[in-house]
Amino acid sequence: MICEDCGVSMQWRCTDNITKVSKFKCPNCGHVQMGKLDMKPIVEHNPKYYHEKNGAWIVKRTINHKYLYVGSFANEETAKRVVQKMEEVDWDKSMIPSVFSSLGIHKVNRSWVCV
Repeated sequence: MICEDCGVSMQWRCTDNITKVSKFKCPNCGHVQMGKLDMKPIVEHNPKYYHEKNGAWIVKRTINHKYLYVGSFANEETAKRVVQKMEEVDWDKSMIPSVFSSLGIHKVNRSWVCV
């Protein structure tokens, strides 16, 4: 919004949750204006059994108060596919190598790479 008095960009102050009318104030002259603000709900991406840390996607799960660490991957898509395959085998730790081989994942140096 632009101030009607001095033409400076207005600052948002507050929004009424019921009427969705917002209040704006000019930082220069203090003029107050009311207007509608298009508020879109913020959808937060909250993945299950994997998370991002320092650019790597880590797959792990807590079962009976014990952590089951599956691996760290370069991208989110690979982590999603690993979680899907691990759910198919009911998070059996002994099946991790077969899950990786079925997805075409192999170890290069210290990281897992999907071919």
